Amino acid sequence: MMSHIPTVARKEFDDAGRSTLLWSLIGLLVGLVVIGYVAIWYTVDDVTAAEVLGFLGLPLQVVLPVAALIAGYMAVVGERRSGSIKLLLGLPPTRTDVVFGKLLGRIGVVGVAVGLAFLVSLVLGAVLFGSVPLIDWLGFAAVSLLFGITFVGLAVGVSAAVSTRGKSMAVVVGLYMVFVALWELLTAGPYYLIYDEGPPVEAETWFLVLEQLNPIFAYTNLASELVAGSIFPFQFQYGLQSMEAYGMAPAERYPGDAPFYLQDWFGVVVMLAWLVVPVAIGYYRFNHADL
Repeated sequence: MMSHIPTVARKEFDDAGRSTLLWSLIGLLVGLVVIGYVAIWYTVDDVTAAEVLGFLGLPLQVVLPVAALIAGYMAVVGERRSGSIKLLLGLPPTRTDVVFGKLLGRIGVVGVAVGLAFLVSLVLGAVLFGSVPLIDWLGFAAVSLLFGITFVGLAVGVSAAVSTRGKSMAVVVGLYMVFVALWELLTAGPYYLIYDEGPPVEAETWFLVLEQLNPIFAYTNLASELVAGSIFPFQFQYGLQSMEAYGMAPAERYPGDAPFYLQDWFGVVVMLAWLVVPVAIGYYRFNHADL
């Protein structure tokens, strides 16, 4: 049976591309890159393009997940809400084509956002700061693309799994708030209750594993290895850990040689898991849903 995934993906790319809010966020991301590069060039002396490259970590963390979630949370459930899903499935595309075609189409939109941000950084880096370290630039761009795709997969998976727009929005917003605003409370909070103190620099292994499972942490830990300087995670802090611990990756906080699941490269596995698992769950539920 011929797959219609590319056809659905092209339609999804066009549909998502009409979202004013989405393109406003992409414009905001590119604008922050321009403002940041110009501001650093104007105010900081003796800085290289390699050092400035790490600046991208903050606007990417702030804007990219939100743009990806907006791009994906209505991908499937929007068709169910309008009733057009029955018409769509009455044509050649199957439920498999719908889910994975929509996933690829929304990934394309986020890929454009990441590509524009890094293209602007390449041009400004070369013009304002001299030669750009292309290997670091490409590695950082690839990791950032995976980061954006992770949140697209999360949103599309949720959209396929639920039956209403409200449920989809509630789940994706809730998960984003867990990653950004509640992660320390959910991890360091129990640590404090168990050990009567906040996590020290050399914390228990289970806590370091939980830290690594946050896709935002996984991204910043991995990206920090690719650029000059450190990229700190965009997260609410409640003072349950020391400031020294906040700036360290799980592998750095492990006494001795860290196991593979605490190494920075394991962040790729973490982000892939947050991409694949929600899509798999959403696909299963959508495939068995009574439409």
